[in-house]
Amino acid sequence: MTARHLLDAECRFLDAAGVAVSSTFGKVDGADVVRGGPVRDFPTYKGQRNYPGWLWLATTQSLVGYESLLERDRLWLADFDPEVRWVASQPFWLSGRDGSMLRRHVPDFLLETTSGYRVVDVKPAALAASAEAAEVFRWTGRVCEAKGWAYEVWSGAHLVLLRNVRFLAAGRRLDLVDKDALVKVAEAGTVGMTLADAEAEAGADPAAARAATLALLWSGRWVTDMSCPLSAASILQWVA
Repeated sequence: MTARHLLDAECRFLDAAGVAVSSTFGKVDGADVVRGGPVRDFPTYKGQRNYPGWLWLATTQSLVGYESLLERDRLWLADFDPEVRWVASQPFWLSGRDGSMLRRHVPDFLLETTSGYRVVDVKPAALAASAEAAEVFRWTGRVCEAKGWAYEVWSGAHLVLLRNVRFLAAGRRLDLVDKDALVKVAEAGTVGMTLADAEAEAGADPAAARAATLALLWSGRWVTDMSCPLSAASILQWVA
């Protein structure tokens, strides 16, 4: 199937005002889609096996929905990623022909990044490998590629990384971080120094200094090894 035929797939989404829009995938504007609302709800009911909910993102300064704890983990990483500018959950319905098959699919997320748009489907590895899911993902990937959008099937990340990101999230609200301590800690930190040494060198209130450290790591102004559990002994690898 040619790129032109793939881009003829129907795309339905809700714009920022909640108005339903229907067009072909080739004609939709990513900015309109990513700032729109979810095309389906996140229901809760007795006995359900998944865990839906809403996560507040510093990136969007708003709540973003998820349908499972695995999707929530992907949202944490998106919020931590400095290249991500916006996040939409359940962003659009995609309908189109895949040979003789008519496919309909709602991707889990649409990310607006510094390098363009990225469509993300979240699925445990065992389920993503099933024939039915793999065919849908392959078709979705081809449609996204035809439009010049990246496509990702995400099945999880290392547990230590996820725990570190969730821990650093305590510093994502810059409005709650003492500005004087933030300046002092930022000026004290140098490559090769431990987090504890940087906080001590700053001479600020210990609690305020720790909050500033978390904010600097969350924002990317400081970088340390995230593959190991964070601690006061973590070493600064890069300082803005």
